[in-house]
Amino acid sequence: MAQTFVSFISSLLKMQQDYDLPHPRQNRLNDTSRQAMRTRINVILQRRVTPGTSSKILQMSLSIYTDYLESKLMNSANSVEEYSNPRDLEVRIHYLEKEVKEQWYRLRDMRFSDRLSALPDTLITQILLYLPTKDSIKTNFLSKRFKDLWLQVPGLELHSHEPAAIKNFIATFLQINRGSRLQRFKITYNGRNVCLHGTSEFIAGVINRGVQQLDVGSGTLKRPLTNDLVPVNIYKSNTLVSLKLANVGMQDPPEFGVSLPCLKTMHLEDIITKDPLIVEKLISGCPVLEDLTVFRVFDDNVPVLRVRSLSLKRFCVKFSRARTIHGKEYAVEVDAPGLKYMNFRDDLSDKVVVKNPSSLFKVDIDTQFGTSTLQVKKAIICDFLKGIPSVRHMIISQPTLEVLYSCMKHGPFTKFCNLTRLEASFCTVLLQTLPYFLQGCPKLKHLTLHLLYLKDSEPANLELTVVPQCLLCTLECVEVKEVATVEKAGNKRARYIKRTKVSKHKKKIWTELVRYILENSLVLKKLVLCFSSVTNSVLEISEALPTFTIRSPGCEIFNHLTSL
Repeated sequence: MAQTFVSFISSLLKMQQDYDLPHPRQNRLNDTSRQAMRTRINVILQRRVTPGTSSKILQMSLSIYTDYLESKLMNSANSVEEYSNPRDLEVRIHYLEKEVKEQWYRLRDMRFSDRLSALPDTLITQILLYLPTKDSIKTNFLSKRFKDLWLQVPGLELHSHEPAAIKNFIATFLQINRGSRLQRFKITYNGRNVCLHGTSEFIAGVINRGVQQLDVGSGTLKRPLTNDLVPVNIYKSNTLVSLKLANVGMQDPPEFGVSLPCLKTMHLEDIITKDPLIVEKLISGCPVLEDLTVFRVFDDNVPVLRVRSLSLKRFCVKFSRARTIHGKEYAVEVDAPGLKYMNFRDDLSDKVVVKNPSSLFKVDIDTQFGTSTLQVKKAIICDFLKGIPSVRHMIISQPTLEVLYSCMKHGPFTKFCNLTRLEASFCTVLLQTLPYFLQGCPKLKHLTLHLLYLKDSEPANLELTVVPQCLLCTLECVEVKEVATVEKAGNKRARYIKRTKVSKHKKKIWTELVRYILENSLVLKKLVLCFSSVTNSVLEISEALPTFTIRSPGCEIFNHLTSL
């Protein structure tokens, strides 16, 4: 890029010199004055260069740029005194630089447009496929080459507050492309009258046209549409590869069942249906499904979410307790022997079972395991943890750790004998349980601690005496990261407040944690500390580190600043 800019400035300088030859000024300024001007310009430009930057290309560009600015300034000056005021000279250089930047941007856009125009139509339309249709239409103005090229794009991405406004547009587009297969169709609506304007018929039409990626939903409605927006033929498509439905009502599958032989990715968010087995039937009809995401809603009429698939590799479920139906019970059953990643954020299910988890590699847990009593939760947790003993990478939230801590008081829980990487969010109160939790991870190699400081429930002291096996034998890397100061514990989503002054108590707790890690880790290779600037200044880590006994002689310590 720097070399290209040098060439660009050189061409401008050449044009300026060519212009000067046939247009000499009556009062030409002498060489001494011009050299003095170049010196003054160079001083101004050098002030803008980052200290320590010295490359041949940079120096060359500054030299050529100085010559160009000097030529422009001196050939437009009426006298030597015109730019005697340094401020006037800087202002004039500023406006000249704006002109240069505008020319540079125009040239760059022209070159990009030329390169884009040189591509075949089929490749350009594939590029435009990743743009919203309204942006794709704007390419009409790039050049004649692009005129109406957007009509050949094998897909539509539309967003409208009034579905009636795009009805004719969709009909025209489909008519023009009646002989081609659509790759992608996405429609996002905001109004509840979407079903009154033929949207369902258009969706049925694109499915019959062999669409591969279908995305239908609303990003603004708080409740799903009860209308049957999704047509029946969605259950029998030989071309669908990706399906995303959000805030829509679905009709019951027909008697012939579900047949989606090519579907690999399915995302269902806040779906309303009368059939309690709708998700199970959809999954059973997708023999190559690899990625499934389900965002549940409290009245979705699916009390038991059963996920049974031989091909599934990634599963995400989210079920918030924002609204509930009193007395209604929910459950999740997962039987996917090929599953490699699971993201579990379900707060309402009182039964969670994971079967055949031999391939499960990574799990992300953020749940409080239902709304039942502690004894019932303990049974739910035991069933869940027994289903993921082979996991190697775990991410666990602070609310989940609180529930686990409550259960740990009533006995031990399942060990994670294969776990090598753990990312956990510990509030300061729970740090006391860290050694006991790590006892269940005998092969842990990488530990990331996200620290939350609880203003209203701080322990008096942090006494860490138990040393788990992983600190002695396997733990090689530890990252300690400050997350935020929160108002109080026990909330599902901690409500963050403005950063407050770090107390001496916080210094005492977190410094003790760092000391505990360094003085008990025998094979530690790296310790990374990430605190905010305020916390870092109060903790005085740099002063405290020399007072600790570092048991691992090859350990490197990195102290970084982070923003909250």
